Amino acid sequence: MFYLRILIVSHEFPPHVFGGIGIFCYNLANALAKRGIRVTVMAGCPSDAIKARLIELTETSNNLEIIRVPRINFPPSHFWYQMMNINAVSELISNFDIVHGQDCAAFPMISYCKKTNPKIPWVVTIHTNPTSQLYYALKSLMSLEGSFRDFITYIAGFPLWDVSLRGHAKFANALVAVSQSLSTEILNCYEINPEKLSIIHTGVDIAGLEEIAKSNSVHNSHSDEIQMFYAGRLYWGKGILHLLKSLVYLTRKFGFKDFQLHVFGCGPLEHRVKEFISSLNLTENVRLRGFVQHQELIGSMATSDIVCVPSLYEACPVGMIEAMALGKPVAAFNQPFSRELLDMPAGMLSKSIEAYARSLYSLCISENLRKDIGARLRTHARKKFDIKVVADNYLKLYRQLLS
Repeated sequence: MFYLRILIVSHEFPPHVFGGIGIFCYNLANALAKRGIRVTVMAGCPSDAIKARLIELTETSNNLEIIRVPRINFPPSHFWYQMMNINAVSELISNFDIVHGQDCAAFPMISYCKKTNPKIPWVVTIHTNPTSQLYYALKSLMSLEGSFRDFITYIAGFPLWDVSLRGHAKFANALVAVSQSLSTEILNCYEINPEKLSIIHTGVDIAGLEEIAKSNSVHNSHSDEIQMFYAGRLYWGKGILHLLKSLVYLTRKFGFKDFQLHVFGCGPLEHRVKEFISSLNLTENVRLRGFVQHQELIGSMATSDIVCVPSLYEACPVGMIEAMALGKPVAAFNQPFSRELLDMPAGMLSKSIEAYARSLYSLCISENLRKDIGARLRTHARKKFDIKVVADNYLKLYRQLLS
């Protein structure tokens, strides 16, 4: 019997996760393994954790093997991950039918491996557009509200991210954009053969999320206040300052104060966020919860009434899809990614900060509206974003390449 063997290359993987890519790789690897595919993940892990033996370097169970290799926690960590492990990957890939890389951790590794093992097909999933990231970094500087450190990071990092995407377009056998909006962006910005590019949305483990939600519902203490939820890095492009400004409209113009916003995440704007909360008189309504592990994050999301995703730019945010899967109404701005992903009335997607506050107000005062939108999003997520559906789409792509 022929067993398909897949090598997934990712510079982040649970428990060492700082973004949605690690969660995506974890969900995909497990879903493929449950389908009888033999999956190995070459996962980046902080070098100090490896030296201190704080984690098993190799884990094997039910068609899934995880090999943890060193990664330096210093920008650009995805580049150092490749440089430190390029020979190891080159030696490994001859044992596999397909190598599946992520856009931030596949080039220049893919070019080296293609020279040593030219017959092994590579799939690269693209999670963002470097040109769009640069655009919003410039906007953050012009707003005088963004982090100068973040701006410098994007300016300095753009040439590397840009040449990486061009390298993927040249060397990968297939490219996957995680949304239609992202596909349109990169086709407009880069010379990519459209026949090489597919669209497969990011997926989440809906059954796993529901298990976490069920276990947390037992411990949920009832509150008369509306519980709002935000999770993300605290930087300008994620819209955290826009969200806080909208709460001023909510409390002052609409007169609604019976809510708590729980903010999960860290980042360069943390000090400014605290200043905003104080200066806008929101100290009684906003709680900064910092960084927590994914299971605790999902537990809090599951017990919230409204999930806030005020991002100004995304491709296919995992947090938004997790909220949909849990049947939570999502408050979002009217952006290409939100129009594509959310099955919601057009009027619920906001074009301004005041409109965002109005959407929050409508959700806060109507439990029926929250339930109706949440139920619609849950149904939509099951059809399009369940990791089982996503894994099947990747399997089709793998087999097309091999045929």
